[in-house]
Amino acid sequence: MKELFRPQQLASRAQLRDFLESRAAYLVQKSMMEYCQARANMLFSTLLGEAEFRAAYEHARWHAYPLGFAMVTEMAEGLLRPPGDERPLELHAALLGIAREVFGAFPLPPRAAADFWLRALDAFDQDLGQAGLGPSKPWREIPERHARQIFDLLPIHDRVKSRDFMMFQNNLRFHLTEIGAEFEEKADLQKLSRDLLH
Repeated sequence: MKELFRPQQLASRAQLRDFLESRAAYLVQKSMMEYCQARANMLFSTLLGEAEFRAAYEHARWHAYPLGFAMVTEMAEGLLRPPGDERPLELHAALLGIAREVFGAFPLPPRAAADFWLRALDAFDQDLGQAGLGPSKPWREIPERHARQIFDLLPIHDRVKSRDFMMFQNNLRFHLTEIGAEFEEKADLQKLSRDLLH
């Protein structure tokens, strides 16, 4: 009976892909929606009924998604690095391959350039390469690279959000730390590393 309550283990490349894909969406959408709700307060339900806001939110979440994916992957890469330490280039290639599959499965966001996902993959490749050049960062520091980009995408007028950047960045930090703790609890790093680098 105890087996039913154990967290599902992450031990394969396919499970890692699903985790990265879903938690990147969670990180971006949860942080953005919580901010918008806090800012709009009691008018939030009215705001959701406005087509202009919904379109702006869709634009923001799609354009922020690759940044969220980069942050969650950097968190995972830091934990996967020790068991695969002798093959850092292969780990990079394996995670880049996952990103290519995830991005390639998505439709082109509304009004996005035709090369949107290709440019997102190139940026992800650069981010992951930079992350691999130094020691792995504490999870709370990872959002510093992309928090401003995501904040600027928020569908709230600049005058309203002008003093809110640190609050938003801290929210990203909080949710990424949640995701990191979940990954650390569920991941069998040795099995994952073997499956990624076989």
